[in-house]
Amino acid sequence: MPLLFHKMVIAGVGLLGASIALAARRCGIVAEIIGYGRGVESLSLASERRMIDDYFIDAERFPAGTDLLMVATPVQAIVPTVRSFLPRLEPGCIVTDVGSVKLRIVRQMEKLFAGKHPFVGAHPIAGSEQWGPQHANADLFIDHRCILTPSDNTDAQAVEKISCFWRNLGAKVESMEPKVHDRLLAMVSHLPHVAAYALVNTLSKAEVDGIDLKRYCAGGFKDITRIASSRPELWRDICLANREAVASSLAKYIHQLNQLKSWITKGEAQRLELEFARANEVRRQIG
Repeated sequence: MPLLFHKMVIAGVGLLGASIALAARRCGIVAEIIGYGRGVESLSLASERRMIDDYFIDAERFPAGTDLLMVATPVQAIVPTVRSFLPRLEPGCIVTDVGSVKLRIVRQMEKLFAGKHPFVGAHPIAGSEQWGPQHANADLFIDHRCILTPSDNTDAQAVEKISCFWRNLGAKVESMEPKVHDRLLAMVSHLPHVAAYALVNTLSKAEVDGIDLKRYCAGGFKDITRIASSRPELWRDICLANREAVASSLAKYIHQLNQLKSWITKGEAQRLELEFARANEVRRQIG
């Protein structure tokens, strides 16, 4: 495949960043991949496994000739990280990210750049509760959606180039308004994580005759709470960055739980069965 970029800097070489590096290297669309981060251990591991060609930990050593900056840090660190590189970004360098919250990031990046550099907000909907480059997978993005969130001010050629980048990694690319993206992800991703954390903590605080309830958790509980193993600080930042949409989704969920609580308390078997049957059908549609 023809080169899309000569030198890509990946800021944040964790699961997503390292998987991007592996996938981009495999399909040959980037000539050189440089890692950046605070943790030398992760960067060294990524270098040893040839995910990246080199790395740096001092923002002042941002490499010359970089034509793609991929920011794969936690959402609250995206703008500060780019700001630290700003004096060394060369004209024409495209900046993009993988954050699961978009509206605030797009607004802040456009204010930071003031038209001097093209920024394309992106969110590959792929990942795992695991983290770190040791869990990287070049196939992570295949047949998964990657949502681009351009605004009216986004450079069209940059959008097309980032779209092409993700298609080469195997993703199904689509565009969406940043605000719509955040409302959608609050319901299908952010809410489930909050619910999983809450369910695990409810179990941890419950008491049944002094029995350790964790010893009795089987497949169902483990399946529904798997994502509670995700990084706490990452999901703290996501919830705060998308607080309005997450709070709205939580309110809908709490209303649903209260309704179920009422029907159970009153012994309304028919309503419960209808509600469970409805959920059963919707779940089959999800696949």
